[in-house]
Amino acid sequence: MKKFKYGFDHTTGDGQKRLMALSVGMDPETYITKPIDVSRPGDYGSDPLGNGMFRMVPSGDIVGWEERNRRLRRS
Repeated sequence: MKKFKYGFDHTTGDGQKRLMALSVGMDPETYITKPIDVSRPGDYGSDPLGNGMFRMVPSGDIVGWEERNRRLRRS
C-alpha cells in the first residue's frame, strides 16, 4: 500500500476535493454531504437573491434569512 503525504491520493478528482477541504480547515473525510431526500414534503434548498432574501427550492417562495433557516432545518 502506497503512503500518501495527506493520507489520500491528491492527484485524483476526489483527492483534489479532499485537499481543498483540508486547505480551508474542513475535515477531508467528511466534506461530502449526504444526498438530499427530495421525496420529503417542503423546501430543500434556496437561492440567494442578493438583497438578504432567498428564493426557496422547489416552492419558489421569497423569504428572509430566518425563515430560510427555519424551512431548511432538518430533524
